[in-house]
Amino acid sequence: MTFSRFTVPASLAFAAFLLAGCASSTSPAAVEETAELSPSAAAVITMTDGERIAAAETAVKAELPDAPIWVGMTFASVVVDESEVCVDRTWAPGGGPDDLGGNAGYVVVTFPDETLGEPQDGMCSSYAPAASKPVVKVDVPSAVANDPGLIVSTDFGGDWPLTVPYAVVHCETISAGGRVLQVATLDAPDGTTYAANGTAKDHGDYADIDPIWAPDPDVDGLKISISPVIDAALELCA
Repeated sequence: MTFSRFTVPASLAFAAFLLAGCASSTSPAAVEETAELSPSAAAVITMTDGERIAAAETAVKAELPDAPIWVGMTFASVVVDESEVCVDRTWAPGGGPDDLGGNAGYVVVTFPDETLGEPQDGMCSSYAPAASKPVVKVDVPSAVANDPGLIVSTDFGGDWPLTVPYAVVHCETISAGGRVLQVATLDAPDGTTYAANGTAKDHGDYADIDPIWAPDPDVDGLKISISPVIDAALELCA
């Protein structure tokens, strides 16, 4: 029997079908390797820092209570490493519990699951994994190194409200208008004594603290809370 040159024998066609099937099959190793990466893990591998920041801020915003006090809050993020993004929260001007605006703490978001940590006081600048926190040394003169009123910036982190690296606080109890008052002051490294609380400003001849009072990095026109300095001073009167 003769065949046209355009006719393929059935046996050859079947063999070609088997070869095509073998060539298109995915090897078990390839299937296993693909299965090892979950969809979320694969997504994180391809996420840019910008995408992680956007996802973190969206997650933090979604967790805010539905109340007027949170309206207008803004967010600023810092990429800590490939698995953490720290999100600073800032009250709108005139917002917050004291109607003063300013910092509302921070939240750390962990990837790939976008897990939110508990809100923390302070700012992201004070947060870092323990292993990556830099060791910062502040040189303090020996004359004040053992003073009970010594306060150092590295002990306060992002809550440090001064532009000088250390200060020595004092507290004095006075009587004025039949009342007992506590005067909180601080000595700067250059020897200038500043009024730390309103009582010192009103009842003493001390310099205004404004020149060494650090501005709030997140809210124009506001200062970082001076409360930690005042508290440290008032403890000396206790």
